[in-house]
Amino acid sequence: MRILHTSDWHLGKSLEKMNRQINRMDEQREFIDYLCKIAEEEKIDIVLVSGDVYDTYNPPSAAEELFYDAVDRLNAGGKRAVVVIAGNHDNPE
Repeated sequence: MRILHTSDWHLGKSLEKMNRQINRMDEQREFIDYLCKIAEEEKIDIVLVSGDVYDTYNPPSAAEELFYDAVDRLNAGGKRAVVVIAGNHDNPE
């Protein structure tokens, strides 16, 4: 059994530079693309995401869409299990 462990995606995180917010969604999409490629190439059986999927417990809708797309792609039509555990950034309690 081949397991791919990943964590701390922090989807939706932006950076602030000189009082300006810098959106990082393009970088985050590239990361998800790369992760899906690794899962396929390495014939991964289970993907374990251990927390901090989002940067905040109230992420922007684009981050939520990216997460659901990532899970769908990683699941590969039911061929691969995806287990996600919430982290301290994902849950307000």
